Amino acid sequence: MEQRWQDTVQQLLVGTRRGNVDRDTLLADCAALGVARFGARLPMTPDNLTPVPLAPPENAQLAGESVRTVLAQVLGWDDEALLTEWCAAASRSRVVAAHAQLPQLLALGGARPTLRPAIRLVLGMRGQWLAQLSKDWGWAVGAKDQEEYDPTATAGKRLTALRQWRRTDPAAVRELAAERYPEERRTTDRQLWIHALEVNLAIEDEPLLELALDDRVAAVHDFALRMLRRIPGTALAQRAERRLWDGLRDADVIPDGRFELEPDAAERRDLLHDGNTETGIAGRLRAAAASVPPEFWDLDQVVASPWAKPLLQGIADALPLAADPVPWALAASEVLTGMALLDAIDSLPARTASEVLVAVSHDWKYDLLDHGCSQLPGPWSAGTTEALLERFVVAVTPGWRTGRPPPVLLTRGDVGVLTEQWPRIAERWPEHTNEQAVLHLRVQLRDAFDRRGDQ
Repeated sequence: MEQRWQDTVQQLLVGTRRGNVDRDTLLADCAALGVARFGARLPMTPDNLTPVPLAPPENAQLAGESVRTVLAQVLGWDDEALLTEWCAAASRSRVVAAHAQLPQLLALGGARPTLRPAIRLVLGMRGQWLAQLSKDWGWAVGAKDQEEYDPTATAGKRLTALRQWRRTDPAAVRELAAERYPEERRTTDRQLWIHALEVNLAIEDEPLLELALDDRVAAVHDFALRMLRRIPGTALAQRAERRLWDGLRDADVIPDGRFELEPDAAERRDLLHDGNTETGIAGRLRAAAASVPPEFWDLDQVVASPWAKPLLQGIADALPLAADPVPWALAASEVLTGMALLDAIDSLPARTASEVLVAVSHDWKYDLLDHGCSQLPGPWSAGTTEALLERFVVAVTPGWRTGRPPPVLLTRGDVGVLTEQWPRIAERWPEHTNEQAVLHLRVQLRDAFDRRGDQ
């Protein structure tokens, strides 16, 4: 065989005319002998080899041609917001991704965990079947999202496993934490159990968090205190209410009252230990205000109080407990820095956060507005888009973006509003090639799902 291959190579070098060889015969020998010389051998088939199961039939409607075309373009843009929007639109239309696009979606989910919830919506039966064929795609069927808790693993891996477990069975993690926390001697281990409760936080977690308030390590105590402040109806809130009733009248400190005396041991237990933000009368007022729902207060009295600043700072921390956080956020915006207000907004549900952001951002500078908008998931409502467009129009665009529209506005704003307002956007920001292409793609996305019969 080797000699025949060498002869064939020699004849190829010499040529058919000089070598007096038939052309077709030489090419056939070259193809056959080349594969025999360089082709890989087939692996030996093990006796216990399990064949891949047949793919199940897809019981959901597959994306139509126009929808597939839009997805291909979205994947080419490599924009997480656009892909999330496509997946949400597909889920609403009850369609799943075409078979040929499943491997790329699974690979993206493997590389970017933040995209997994959206991608799971469009995998369908075929996508779940395909995910079982690769360990890198196991997240799609829960293989990697449900890591087993190993008490001998590193603290980071244990916390990840506990948080994943907490999403599916919060009571089991709560019981394990209540059993193990009192026995832990290392600070990192006690921190781990308290941090694990942050997922699916509920009033049932109050006993363990109350226990952690007796921890002498500030990092453990303070995190437990912050979580207790996020739960309505706690004993902490009741203690704070009693102190406020005893120490204030019409949102002003009573002379020689509770807040002009040194805090007792019970109050010190309810104050942050790290830093100096909750020391002195102002800090103690801020702590108490952060522990009760904003509706505890009369807004006009708080605004007129000589202690308005610390009270409003505490109320801003308690915004998630408010029935209507907008008026409280507006009042707090007068005393809070921009980043502190953004932190307060970030703790709110998406719809409420957008209402608060629109209400408080009238005179914000471009960078702060852009940062705040980036915290809002898209697509925004038409009203939110119109209001935030107005904010961006009047804001002074920084030098490095002169002439270019804000990307967050074009990728997350309502498509109908942006399309209608495009002449105005183009006039305000003349350099808009990429941004216009993004908007055009979002219009295609909307239209593709709006077409009946082509999904």
